[in-house]
Amino acid sequence: MYGTALITALLLTAGLYLRVAPQDNSPATSVHAAPLYHVSFERGDVVAGVSSTRAIQLPLQCTSDGSIFVNFVGLVPANSGIQPPLFSPSQLVSISPTGRSQTFTVEQVPDLYISREVDYFASDSEVIFLTEASRENIPAKQTVLWKDGSKVSKREFPDNAAEKHYYIVTFSRDGEYKRTAKLDDAFSIHKVGVFPSGTFLVFGFDNSDHSAKLAMLKEDGTLLKTLEIPTGGTPKSMVSGRDATQPLEIAPSEFVSSARSIVIVQNKTTFPLLEINEGGAVRAIGADLPKGQRVEAVISSDQNLYVIASPIAAKEPSGMIYEINSDDGSILRRFELPHGRWGSDVACVHGGKFLSIDYADGKVVPLIGSAEPATVDQRKP
Repeated sequence: MYGTALITALLLTAGLYLRVAPQDNSPATSVHAAPLYHVSFERGDVVAGVSSTRAIQLPLQCTSDGSIFVNFVGLVPANSGIQPPLFSPSQLVSISPTGRSQTFTVEQVPDLYISREVDYFASDSEVIFLTEASRENIPAKQTVLWKDGSKVSKREFPDNAAEKHYYIVTFSRDGEYKRTAKLDDAFSIHKVGVFPSGTFLVFGFDNSDHSAKLAMLKEDGTLLKTLEIPTGGTPKSMVSGRDATQPLEIAPSEFVSSARSIVIVQNKTTFPLLEINEGGAVRAIGADLPKGQRVEAVISSDQNLYVIASPIAAKEPSGMIYEINSDDGSILRRFELPHGRWGSDVACVHGGKFLSIDYADGKVVPLIGSAEPATVDQRKP
């Protein structure tokens, strides 16, 4: 568990979520007024040319053609004697509805020394990576605070002493490197998206007071305009634990692509969803969830919004998905997944189908879920 615990701690600190091999554990659900549907999955053929790891970065992403994007994360074996890297190696792979795979590799970017991949975002025409990187390499060592459970210690890791900045690296959907854009150092960025026009959307926090910042950038990375976040739409501070004894922890959030906009979900909070269109208009959407529940995540869809909700006090992920009206946040339908599967296993809802993958035993198998009306909850209480 040594390597897994350490890497999990860092991924959580960076606002990422890690899913290892799924366990057979099923939380109870309550019966609500919205119609209930049960989702059953059919397995596709093994995807050729892709070897899975034990863990993936959540959430999965999709594009409008139904292609699934999954970031496979490498783990350092327990008791191997190998010191894990500060940020674990990962490999982004897209899987088309026909089973064709494509790998995206930032190591091929010329004249860029990447310290870490902060985020990625897949659009219909491009795939972008937000990286922290340098234009030169000066080998050095870095001492960092490392949180492993309740224990915090100092550790040394290889580092590049050259000045680092944020860069957005753009690839075509075929995996071909296209360009690199250096970003303004106006604030710390931890989420990135791109609109069809090529305009970037970035989300992070002000370095002076840690307040949330949302902005649009031009294709060359320079600031286009700062966007106003609705009052009460984000926490007063986006970071915590920044002192002599605790590592920096960033409030987790995700960008989800919808038909004509990008939706920001602030995971496991009661803050509203924030929908941003290409013109820069920001709209808050409050999901009308049952009392005592909050949005755990949002699933990409080519129709309405689909949210994963769970009780505020829940310690385990949820298997219940709610379809909500994006205009007023009202619940339209509920979807219950098979025993042992969680809502976060679903990559997207495309053409009325729930798309997912199995990634056990080193193989990747697409899963296609169909929803049928259910007369009673099929999960055991």
